[in-house]
Amino acid sequence: MIKEHEEALSKFGFDEVVKKYLIEGGELVVPLLPQVLDRFYGVVMDDPEMARFFPNQELMDQAKLGQQKHWEMLLSGAFSEEYFASAYRIGRIHPRIGLPFLFYLSGYAQAVSHIQELLLERNQGILGLFRRHNVPKIISALTRAFSLDTHLVLDAHFSAEKEEQETAFAHLTAGIDRMAARDLTQLIPGPEASDYPERYDPVRKAFNGLICTQRDVLHTIQDAASRLNIRANEVVQSAEDLSQRTESQAATLEETAAAVEQITVSMHASADATSETTKIVHSTRDGAARGGEVVQSAIQKMQDIEDSSHQISQIINVIDDIAFQTNLLALNAGVEAARAGETGKGFAVVASEVRALAQRSADSANEIKSLINVSAGHVEGGVTLVNDTGEALTMIRGDIGRTVELTSEVANSAQQQSTGLGEINVGVSQLDQVTQQNAAMAEQVTAAALSMTEDVGRLNTLIGSFDIGRPTIGCAEAEAMPESTSAANLRAG
Repeated sequence: MIKEHEEALSKFGFDEVVKKYLIEGGELVVPLLPQVLDRFYGVVMDDPEMARFFPNQELMDQAKLGQQKHWEMLLSGAFSEEYFASAYRIGRIHPRIGLPFLFYLSGYAQAVSHIQELLLERNQGILGLFRRHNVPKIISALTRAFSLDTHLVLDAHFSAEKEEQETAFAHLTAGIDRMAARDLTQLIPGPEASDYPERYDPVRKAFNGLICTQRDVLHTIQDAASRLNIRANEVVQSAEDLSQRTESQAATLEETAAAVEQITVSMHASADATSETTKIVHSTRDGAARGGEVVQSAIQKMQDIEDSSHQISQIINVIDDIAFQTNLLALNAGVEAARAGETGKGFAVVASEVRALAQRSADSANEIKSLINVSAGHVEGGVTLVNDTGEALTMIRGDIGRTVELTSEVANSAQQQSTGLGEINVGVSQLDQVTQQNAAMAEQVTAAALSMTEDVGRLNTLIGSFDIGRPTIGCAEAEAMPESTSAANLRAG
């Protein structure tokens, strides 16, 4: 006999005398066991909470037969290893099927009470026999036996529960260790695929659910981090491109601002020159107007000279006629003096002189007439030239007036362009400032994007330190995967 069993018998006071009384009691109780068990299982079937442990009649019959054999071994007083093994087996079955030990104790108490009632009822007529058998000692032996049996079954029950707890804790501890090691690939298998106790299966499922949730979350974070890394790299590239374009734009704007500034200066100079030109054209127009007036005066004077030339020509014609008449008179006087002879010689000389004088007057008049005619021609040409000059000056005045208008318009336009260029210059300066600010912001965006890329890299490194297996595996699939180690191996490791 095992030492542990001997100690149990000793603690419950089973010496040879008590064993003798137990055997005598067993002879009285064993015939009553079928009736006791029928009543007991009848009560069990009337209780819904207890009846669920016996879903069919066959299972209940097996339970009754097993319990009867077990009690027969107990009441035999032999306390064989077969009995202890039976008590151990019964105690370990209860936690496996989920039978609360309170149900077992209450049922056991009812059965033992019924046994005592039957003993009293059936032996009331033969009290002498009871005295002969020393009834108190028999009942004491039976009580000790049933108490020992209860102790052995409950000890096995609690031992099984402890082993189940240790098994469950071993699986959970191994799972937690794997989780601490960032290994989320392996779940705790179910009772059908391992030695994990079924009564703690809700804890296992909760733990596996946690692992699956963490794995799914990490897969989601991993995918998001991968996409974020791509987006961050795109942002970095775009920010760098934007920074380069902004710098190029800033340089172009700077050149544009310088060019606009030069154009503005040139436009101011052009406006000043145009204004000065307008003044000169105005002065020229005034001069042309005065020239026109002088030409008109010259034309009038030429007309006066022409009129005087005509008058002189008429006087010369008169003088020419007088000279002709004088010449005729002198000729006639010379003829008459010739007729007078010596008397008329003096008069003939005078007549000859008068005729010569008249001839010279006529010649001079003709020369003057010729000169006047030439002068008249010159005066007429001068009048024509002065008229042409007047017309030309009139046209020049008109052109100068149009030039004045155009110059004024050019001056106004130049002024407006100068003002517009000034505004453009201000706008370009503001745009240059904004571009510089954009360049600074682009650099900040680039720095932020690079920082984000580094953060994503660290996040990927952190996620990469977890072993999360395939992203497609789910809890339902994982439940069917057998675990390579048992709880015993886990505890040993």
